[in-house]
Amino acid sequence: MEEKNRNMTDERLSQQLRKSKGGKLGGKILSLLGGVVAIAGIILGGNIVLIVIGGVILGLGQMVQGKSKDKASQRTFDAIAPDIVGAALENVQMNPTPHLLDAEDTNIPLPSHTHCSGSGYVRGTYQGLTTELCTIKLTEVDEFQREETGLWEKNEQEVYTGQWMLCQLNREFPTWLTIWPREGLDKLFSAKTIKTGNEAFDKRFHLSSDDAQAALRILTPGRMERILALADSSFGKFAVNLDRDGRLYIAVHSGRGFFDIGKARENQAQLRLRFARELRWFTDMIDVFRSV
Repeated sequence: MEEKNRNMTDERLSQQLRKSKGGKLGGKILSLLGGVVAIAGIILGGNIVLIVIGGVILGLGQMVQGKSKDKASQRTFDAIAPDIVGAALENVQMNPTPHLLDAEDTNIPLPSHTHCSGSGYVRGTYQGLTTELCTIKLTEVDEFQREETGLWEKNEQEVYTGQWMLCQLNREFPTWLTIWPREGLDKLFSAKTIKTGNEAFDKRFHLSSDDAQAALRILTPGRMERILALADSSFGKFAVNLDRDGRLYIAVHSGRGFFDIGKARENQAQLRLRFARELRWFTDMIDVFRSV
């Protein structure tokens, strides 16, 4: 019966992947048509009517593409996530409220943003420890006035999308520590960094804390080697924040969310393998710290 249910789920997922591709194609055609109309308006001496119509069609095309991907991702989440998460976590809750994970309540450096939102929250227990995962998106919103129409518009730019996990280690620590990659966000974090003495680790990561000696007692040579090994198999630049109260935040700037179908180029079997592999990477990182 379980195998039959899984086959039915995979068939529904296959159908949704096909619909997603069709929806994105339709959106691309609309976007192309809108661009052509807008350009024609500009060529014809700045015809405002054509420019506005072209802009509307272009925006509609982009909206269709976005909605198609969002719908496919949500249905993928509904179809696959419980099965994948259930293999890694116990006592699984889909979309729990209130949320435990708060991306802005950490020392993890993030790009400048106007809004922070989370989606696809899942909670469970890993090795008896409360764990929650979600997708985090950061957006920057600017207002500008179009010269052609004089109208004020908003430009919303996605500056960060990543997979996050929180694990409550259920113990106190003498200090907090944050590990983050040496490239990209260096200038966004003003905390004093600590040299670990591990040349390979120091070349790839920053370490910060308010107590260097206590941080290095936590981040032992063995744990640094395990983190380096996980860095070689990661699917994006990642950061780790361990708080004094035992909250362990792991953030991967992958450019996608948990259970994200991407460009819908993978079949259902490939998606299952990728989703399981990504989730296992996070639990492996928890293992690095849960025995501290």
